[in-house]
Amino acid sequence: MTEYLRPQENFRPPSKNVGHIIQRIVKWYFNPVYIGLENLDKNKPSLYVSNHTLLGLTDGPLYMAKLYHTKGIYLRPLVDKMQRNIPVWRKLMTDFGGVIASKKNCQILMNQKQHILVFPGGTNEAFKNEGEEYKLIWKQRFGFVKIAIENQYPIIPIAGLGGDEIYDIVLDKHHIMDSFLGKWLKSSGFAKKYLKGGENIPPLVKGFHGTFLPKPKKIYYHFGKPIETAQYNGEASKETLKTVRTQVELAIYKGILEMAKLREQHRLERKNRKK
Repeated sequence: MTEYLRPQENFRPPSKNVGHIIQRIVKWYFNPVYIGLENLDKNKPSLYVSNHTLLGLTDGPLYMAKLYHTKGIYLRPLVDKMQRNIPVWRKLMTDFGGVIASKKNCQILMNQKQHILVFPGGTNEAFKNEGEEYKLIWKQRFGFVKIAIENQYPIIPIAGLGGDEIYDIVLDKHHIMDSFLGKWLKSSGFAKKYLKGGENIPPLVKGFHGTFLPKPKKIYYHFGKPIETAQYNGEASKETLKTVRTQVELAIYKGILEMAKLREQHRLERKNRKK
């Protein structure tokens, strides 16, 4: 039986021709802007930590090929274990290097000196509710910081802007869980067993002209300066964990604000050109 989403030692990234095709499609539809690529070093394996935007469709897929093509960096994304249960998708994610998010798997990738991509908010942040645009929903998760410190891995904060605007939320998981269907999911135990109590319920959305196609919004990405962890000598005290996690959160929020300013600047430039 095929083992999906495992950190195989002999993994090879898809050919750069595949990356070229993905980049062309991405550029045509979203015309993304990448800021801070000079902060990335192929020879310095790092833990890339990002906010999750709505449904996660414009997160890793839009910049993985870019980094591989321009920097020679191939990110190994850590994904929710629920993706292992989705036929076809699990094969696709495996082929692109996805690995089930766990301390063990992350440690294996770090032992292999891989560049790793993680979304601490997980599916809950991707399946966000109304009013949670660009909000980090990380709860009390410190595992990604702890393992980075223990392995002296630098942390690269990634801020994505635009992805929370490609769809309009019609019904979010709160609405769904308050409905007759949600009450049945709770009473039957299905929500607790399979949906993390409702966290893993995707919102009902509408996109381009009311369809499921995403709106062709311009997407912005900000790659921050590395947050070093070597100075802690592998010692991850509670105080250190809080300090580093706060640094990462602030760097991501700062990146989102900088991209929002840049987007407004671009909007004004387009407006002036039309005059």
